[in-house]
Amino acid sequence: MAIALPNNITEVRIFVKQYVAVISFALLALVCFFVAIRFTTASFDFYKVRNIVTSWQEQGNTQTIDEYQLAKGAIESAVDSQPSHPLYQDLLAQVYEWGAIAGYEQHEQALNSAKAHYLRATQLRPLWPVTWASLAMVKWRQQEFDDEMLMYLEHANQLGPQKPEVHLLYVQLGMALYASNHPMLLTIRDEFYHRISLGLRAPQSRQKVLDLIKQYKAEKRVCRWLRKEPASVQRLIPNCFAKKA
Repeated sequence: MAIALPNNITEVRIFVKQYVAVISFALLALVCFFVAIRFTTASFDFYKVRNIVTSWQEQGNTQTIDEYQLAKGAIESAVDSQPSHPLYQDLLAQVYEWGAIAGYEQHEQALNSAKAHYLRATQLRPLWPVTWASLAMVKWRQQEFDDEMLMYLEHANQLGPQKPEVHLLYVQLGMALYASNHPMLLTIRDEFYHRISLGLRAPQSRQKVLDLIKQYKAEKRVCRWLRKEPASVQRLIPNCFAKKA
């Protein structure tokens, strides 16, 4: 079909304006389409990697290096696409932790990368307690028991009074400090005892707390530490009442 051409200057101007408007709208629609595809791909990568990391955290280092590289590549792609997304930064940090623990990366370098991405996540979402807890865990893995670690612990504690992940951090750290007779235990001892109690009360963390108590053979000690807690909490510790008797 032939396009009707304008006959005068006024019609030409109108035609050009309409043409430019149509082209601009088409370009804008195309850009929006590609942005939407990019966001969708990044979101898909995030959930795929999150499932892999959750499996690693729950089952231990059973994943292969190929699975690790797949997860790392996917979440790096998501971060490249949306560097200001705190969840993506946080998950990339978790992947680097996995690489350090499993031996798929140079240990200290990977932990430093994990720390950098966790810190970036806290800049983007400063009130999320789990990321602060993760930073404290990285410091523990690096065996850096210093004021910076205490700052991360305090942020996690203040921002996540009822967060199961924060309960577990304190229980894991406190048990390890007690087992090694580390002086930092004195600094966090009261909150450590409190978090054992909270961790036992919370269904999401209860079994993991009980597993840690068993792992450190700490039933008697925990029973003693929680002697001021309600009987309903003490009863969760195997043989607590029998040992008290």
